[in-house]
Amino acid sequence: MKLALVIIAAISAIFLTIFYFTADRSMEVAADMPWGVEVIDPQHSKVFGITLNETTLEQARQLLGQVDGIALYQSKQGQFSLEAYFGKVRFGHFTARLIANLDGTQQEFKRLTQFTIKRIPKEDGSQRWTLNSDKKAQQALRRIRSLTYIPDYRGMDQAFIQQHFGEPAARKVIDETRQRWFYPKLGVRILVDNKGKELFEYMPPAQFILPRE
Repeated sequence: MKLALVIIAAISAIFLTIFYFTADRSMEVAADMPWGVEVIDPQHSKVFGITLNETTLEQARQLLGQVDGIALYQSKQGQFSLEAYFGKVRFGHFTARLIANLDGTQQEFKRLTQFTIKRIPKEDGSQRWTLNSDKKAQQALRRIRSLTYIPDYRGMDQAFIQQHFGEPAARKVIDETRQRWFYPKLGVRILVDNKGKELFEYMPPAQFILPRE
């Protein structure tokens, strides 16, 4: 009887150990994956170890590595945005380009145009400025508002995305090969491209806007 109890206890311990390490690994993998989004509250969500509206560019640099560049954009409509580029970053099994959209007011961004070394007009009517080295360094404490993730892996098709994110709340057809899928509860917007690369955009749910009908 005692021997049977010892055997049962040993088997139970083995299964508990296997479950613990398997569950722990699964949680780590999910956190590194593009579908591993944790919504903290309407103003904050976390993905790839970055808490949107909280993590600074410097904190992200310590987590992900060197920032390849920072650029200031002005849309055709005149709206400014400030973006930081991490280049190729590896998350789990996937490598991807990661772009961080930084916080700031339109007045702050407009003043930054005085500290640039190059301006490049775009075909769509927008403009791109390259900041000088001193101003680049001064952006380190800005918080990250949103992220754009562009994976190298071409297998993230519609079936793959739906399997991991579920059914989108809305879809918008762009053309014959491209659609946008919207997940407002997660603060995720995905460009699904049958012939090109997918593009994932992450923002706090409070910033999310569904497309008009």
